[in-house]
Amino acid sequence: MDGVHDMGGMQGFGPVDPSATESGHEGWESRLQAVAFMAGAITRAGIEAIEPAKYLDSTYHERWIIAAEKRAVAKGKVDADVLARWQDVFASDVDALPPRAEDPDRVARAQATIDKSFFLPRARNPRFAVGDRVRVKRMRPERHHRSPRYIRGVVGEVEKVACQDYLPGTPASADLTEPVYTLRFDSVDLWGDRTDEGEPPHDLFIDQWESYLEAAHE
Repeated sequence: MDGVHDMGGMQGFGPVDPSATESGHEGWESRLQAVAFMAGAITRAGIEAIEPAKYLDSTYHERWIIAAEKRAVAKGKVDADVLARWQDVFASDVDALPPRAEDPDRVARAQATIDKSFFLPRARNPRFAVGDRVRVKRMRPERHHRSPRYIRGVVGEVEKVACQDYLPGTPASADLTEPVYTLRFDSVDLWGDRTDEGEPPHDLFIDQWESYLEAAHE
């Protein structure tokens, strides 16, 4: 289990198989996520805006399509009544097929977008360096963020100064970016020594934005 990466989740949702190499187990899951991507719904904020009961009752991939549906309705691209009617159709007939339209030009534009290489720029004037000990702030931000509860207040080590990226939860118009760091945490610091339970100590590598961190003085 050495080098296990953070899944960003919470307890109570079953075990994670660290040997899995694909994000989906069924073919429809990858197709569904592709639809969500093309709909512009691949945003964590969109996922977290789903009603709590619906969120907890949905699988990982179902959440993406729910977010895509909500975005399409909000943008006026899909009528809410039409969407509800098709949801009823699929609920009663899993083999039902929706209307299909082909547009080669749009397909080509979509493919060109997917094929574009995307690289985040190098961090500008990072406060911390590789090897620095930093503590994740104990915080309860009201806006969207990417700091798991279980690492707040815990000390980790900067493994890599990763990049400069947009600060989650801020409007795109603000153009607010920060250095992002890959931090290494010891599982014992997070959850204690669980060797007796069959889980040897291991490292977790988690990306965090600079404003989430403070220098550790130990």
